[in-house]
Amino acid sequence: MITRRQILSASAAGAAALALPSLAQRAWPNQPITLVDPFPAGGTTDYFSRLLAERMGPLLGTQVLVDNKAGAGGLIGATYVAKAKPDGYTIGMASVSTLCAGPAVQPAAAMRYDPAKDFSYITKVATAPSLMVSSLKLQVRDFKELVALARAQPGRISIGVPGLGSAGHVLTEYLMKLADVKFLLVPYKSGGTMITDLISGQLDTLSTNLPELLPHVKNGTMRPLAVRDTRRLLALPDTPTYEELGLAAVSKPLWFGLVAPAGVPEPMLARIRAAAHKAMVDRSFVDRTLAVSASISPSSGAEFKTDAVALLATLREVVRSAGIKPD
Repeated sequence: MITRRQILSASAAGAAALALPSLAQRAWPNQPITLVDPFPAGGTTDYFSRLLAERMGPLLGTQVLVDNKAGAGGLIGATYVAKAKPDGYTIGMASVSTLCAGPAVQPAAAMRYDPAKDFSYITKVATAPSLMVSSLKLQVRDFKELVALARAQPGRISIGVPGLGSAGHVLTEYLMKLADVKFLLVPYKSGGTMITDLISGQLDTLSTNLPELLPHVKNGTMRPLAVRDTRRLLALPDTPTYEELGLAAVSKPLWFGLVAPAGVPEPMLARIRAAAHKAMVDRSFVDRTLAVSASISPSSGAEFKTDAVALLATLREVVRSAGIKPD
């Protein structure tokens, strides 16, 4: 959860960096900044991209416009950011999928960017829990019953994943390995279509970011089974975490953060980071983050890069051990 120390430190750092008086900073920005979201509108990254852009614009003295460049599990949008001119006018919302899972699955020769070399890391923005849910038509009441059914019918219980090579796909493969079950993987290009198929009963189960699922759980059109987080959620107090179910290795929530092309001058990165940190402690931003059971996660660029590189190494081992192949 957000702490008072996070709020005070982010506010102080933001105020100091926004006030830096260099001539170069006064000249920049003099045109809108594009925030590239590598996933479709309506998803979790879009939710935070628009929350952030709306509040960062006035702090930077220009518009921050969200541009959804979806496809290939986020790799198309991430590639666009990596190849953009490093002038401070293109930034991107990065995720575990674009910085870790996708690069872990794809062979190096197929990747058009190197997560460790081709981005300037700005700040983490938020961590968001994920939720496994089932169709009401599937005759299971909880995760343990789902596992028992899947073991009795290996490869027949379908599970939706948000694109091959996505964080959801890699972590689902890891979950199957840890739980000793085999689901029928069904990849989707659209999270909305995946959710619609689950509600209609065409799909048995799925796991994706909580903000996309919580309204449907609340209105009773799908059944919550397990939470990917380090603690139970206030919004779903009766739903256990994967850690409680003996699967701690897949129980950490996913994160989102801001990056820019490598080579953006540090004074520009400092101003973007400061504006983001200040926007993230805006009362309405905090409220809307908590409303989807997420947590704000301001960080330095170095901290963000260290975490991303470490997770990439972990997921590469998951891909190797699970035998995951690119599409």
